[in-house]
Amino acid sequence: MNAVVKAAWAAVVRRRVQTVVTAVVALLATATSVLAFGLLVASMAPFDHAFSALHGAHATVSVDAGRATAEQVRATGAGSGVAEVAGPYPSTSAPIMLPGDAVAHGTMTVVGRADPNGPLDTLKLRSGRWVRAPGEVVLGDGEGPRLGVGDRLRLGGVELTVVGVAASVTDTAGAWTVPDQIAALAPGGAAKTFQALYRFADAGDSDAVADGVAAVRAALPSGAVLGSTSYLDARREAAGTAALVVPFVTAFSVLGVVMSVLIVGNVVSGAVVAGYRGIGVLKTLGFTPRQVSAVYLAQVLLPALAGAAAGMFAGHALAVPLLADTEQSYAVPEVAGVPWWVDVLVPVGLLLVVCVAALIPALRAGRIPAIQAIAVGRAPRAGRGFRAHRLLARSRLPRAVALGLAGPFARPARTGMTLAALLLGTTAVTFAYGLGQTLARADDGLSREGSSQITVSLGMVGEQGGMHQGPPEGAGTAGAGGGPPAPPAPPAPPRGPQSGQPTVEQPPSADPVAVADMLRADASTARFTSVTTLEVEVPGRTRPLELTGYDTDSSWLGYPVVAGRWLQGTGEIVVPTSFLRTSALRVGDEVALDHDGRRVTVRIVGEAFSDDEEALLTDRATLLQLKPDAAITAYEAQVTPGTNADAYAERISEAGVFAAGAGAAMPRSEENSTIPILIGLIGTLTLLIAGVAGLGVLNTVALDTRERAQSIGVLKSLGMTPRQTMAMVVTSVVGLGLVGGAAGIPLGVALHHLVAPVMASTADLRLPDSMVSVYGVPAYAVLAVSGAVLATLGALLPAGWAARSRAAAWRTE
Repeated sequence: MNAVVKAAWAAVVRRRVQTVVTAVVALLATATSVLAFGLLVASMAPFDHAFSALHGAHATVSVDAGRATAEQVRATGAGSGVAEVAGPYPSTSAPIMLPGDAVAHGTMTVVGRADPNGPLDTLKLRSGRWVRAPGEVVLGDGEGPRLGVGDRLRLGGVELTVVGVAASVTDTAGAWTVPDQIAALAPGGAAKTFQALYRFADAGDSDAVADGVAAVRAALPSGAVLGSTSYLDARREAAGTAALVVPFVTAFSVLGVVMSVLIVGNVVSGAVVAGYRGIGVLKTLGFTPRQVSAVYLAQVLLPALAGAAAGMFAGHALAVPLLADTEQSYAVPEVAGVPWWVDVLVPVGLLLVVCVAALIPALRAGRIPAIQAIAVGRAPRAGRGFRAHRLLARSRLPRAVALGLAGPFARPARTGMTLAALLLGTTAVTFAYGLGQTLARADDGLSREGSSQITVSLGMVGEQGGMHQGPPEGAGTAGAGGGPPAPPAPPAPPRGPQSGQPTVEQPPSADPVAVADMLRADASTARFTSVTTLEVEVPGRTRPLELTGYDTDSSWLGYPVVAGRWLQGTGEIVVPTSFLRTSALRVGDEVALDHDGRRVTVRIVGEAFSDDEEALLTDRATLLQLKPDAAITAYEAQVTPGTNADAYAERISEAGVFAAGAGAAMPRSEENSTIPILIGLIGTLTLLIAGVAGLGVLNTVALDTRERAQSIGVLKSLGMTPRQTMAMVVTSVVGLGLVGGAAGIPLGVALHHLVAPVMASTADLRLPDSMVSVYGVPAYAVLAVSGAVLATLGALLPAGWAARSRAAAWRTE
């Protein structure tokens, strides 16, 4: 064994190209595999563990207690696809205030539960105890103001004492109290909503959860289901950016592993062919066939082991920034990180792959008789590739080019593996280009800077999005050419301030009519629309959402619509994909919106490509039904082509219609910090894959030039110049690069079309067709030569060696 190790180590030191290629291939495959497996496990395992341990619910459904009884809700547990139901629990949404405060700190969903345990959604007490009587409340971990056990707060005007802090794995409520307390907190003095928790037989994806909620909706009276949320929302938030990276890193990992098999097999096979004389010497010295095979296996295992160790650390380094925002799962004291077993499984698995790839050529080396090995030396078998040489010699191509093109036919197996490596390299480049273009278009779609370049804020907004002053007459006119004002909603009954919540005077705001007139008069304004925002509650959700109402035609605002259509009338709403998935709804369903005791039921008519889950889009007339005195808070404007947005915003801001501190015009600048991270990681992995493909070519060309040493020396003696020698060597792989590039493009496009939607889905987005179909004729033309570029770069170094060597040195080989 000692002799085997010494012989293998001598070969590792002597054959530097083979050693470097094997180590780098192992590094790439290990780094991408550790990154893919590590992110997948580290980002999902804590949540999955907590969800199982705490009996999490697949869906939280809010039911109108006026349309369905508790018995009817419990009866839905026997429905098709429903595995288990818990509740119903009385619930309400109440404003939060601290003693002595004049304004509310938002609103909170409060649920009445007598016990933190139950068949579903076991609540984990962080501190304190559970509620025992009216006047006590347990706050959700991280919800509302930062309060501890013993503090007091007011919910819905009722003063309560905090007796505990608890966590729900799927964030089913912001606070819990005894069921009898809910009626006092609810508007109108009665609990009007039930919360029901469900587990379904199939809840593997958003469609399955939506089907389960649809079955519950069908089992209850019409209109009884007010809203719902899915556990997949909490799971996605717990995973953070890491889950978004897993699909494309996995694709690169598969490419790297397959390429490592091809290149390692090529390296060992080439080492066996190039080392026939060395095999004969080893056998003459007494090495058995098994020992010879072990020497060749060890030649690749030693550098592969070093590359795998370096790749493990590289995978960890790449994972650190991606796991930085991965949230700790509820009630699980684990810190997100790459598990230890991934560091063991991936390197061991890679070394096994390397062994399998090297086994066949290593066994062949052990079977070669010593006399034959010494006699054959490095000479290729007679007759192989001669027909191709003769055919190309008759062509009008320069002799150096003809000889180079005929070279690959001498070693068809080696040529095939090199071609496959170039094909995978081109596939990676094509795949990376498509992902980069998709991410760029997605960034444009999220920012909408191509359609709406300017936001004109009218000043400080009051509580829940409404300004202190009411909308002046005619404020609804907001088109570039004017238009009818939005129809007013029925006047609201007079409502006094809540207990302990006096009216607070708001800072001054700009006059919406004056701002609209100014925008309309500016020649650089192409069109504009008013924006009114309002904080609303959706039954079944624990946090309020922002409802944005647009006046006039708003189809030009640039929201990409994935399904359905844009707004066309009152009572319609367009929502992001994430809202549909987390609410287990579909386009065409109805959803209730609540604000300050008012409720409006709207129909979802469109699914927008947007990463803001809390942003719901509607027209201003629908919004005014919830708050008739809601004022315009901003304008969005589109400028004429060629207009400088910064100069336009500065001119509007200085027009004199804004009081001190009361609004200004600003260019839209929606920067997404995640996309640059993804593009940077894609670029890094692509360079690694391309570099490995180039190293594979370098190894192949180096082996070929060593095997053709005598013929190259003869050609140089006959007058071949260094430039012609270099052209001959490079040409021997350029043809392979062109073929590999042509074959790699469709594979890269198919991989992109498979991975890009999966990436979007992990971020609760769906891609419009325009963001997936990113390849055009110019792109195909450039990508077609990428394989030839990789081949050329890989062949330059050995071609330079061949060109600089003297003829006598080659003849003596």
